[in-house]
Amino acid sequence: MEHATTIGAMEADDLFLDTLEDLRRRCDLRASEYDMVQVAGLVRRLLFDGLPLWVEANRTHREKPVYEWSRIRVSVGGDEGQHSAWVSMQWLDPMLNDLLLRKRLPPDEGIAELPAPRTGNINNFSQYEVIVKDGQGVTVSELITHYANREGGVHYDSKPPKSQILGSLLRGQDLALRLTVLAIGRIAHRALEPLAARIALSRNPHPYGIADDFIMNLVRQGDEEPGQD
Repeated sequence: MEHATTIGAMEADDLFLDTLEDLRRRCDLRASEYDMVQVAGLVRRLLFDGLPLWVEANRTHREKPVYEWSRIRVSVGGDEGQHSAWVSMQWLDPMLNDLLLRKRLPPDEGIAELPAPRTGNINNFSQYEVIVKDGQGVTVSELITHYANREGGVHYDSKPPKSQILGSLLRGQDLALRLTVLAIGRIAHRALEPLAARIALSRNPHPYGIADDFIMNLVRQGDEEPGQD
């Protein structure tokens, strides 16, 4: 029987569960600026570190998380009709995207012609460009890494970012970027929740969970059914 990986004195499974629960709490739609930035640090640890927590926690469970995201971006930072960039913001989250579209556009004004949400694995999701400007883009993983390493999600560094796109948006459209980080966190939580459920329920026997003795209990119950002799 395989044993859970330990990280220091804490098992990887528990660290994953606690981190994912922390992410859920901070992804509240009423999140403060501080919580939005902290979401980046949590997502980095869960998905993008050298040895991501979800990979460590998934060693014995073999789950295949599926990410779903919207492909709509909106123009932000415009002056005199010119936009500075196309940014996903909360439109990245398919649930919020659907709500925003139904609120803003009647069904007969082209909603069906907009790009459908996409599903994929972590590699597909991490490389999606949530910001596009002048033919250049910033991906999910790049935005999360910046906010985690430079804006206080994990570390803080006051030097300007290497990305000119991020540098220009941080000077006046940082809310758009933080809303995008929040949407990434919500999508990540939704994708990883099945793995968290499997880990938690694997610790309890039937009918309280899905521990290994579930099948044996069914076999015993079948043997004990009256009229089977």
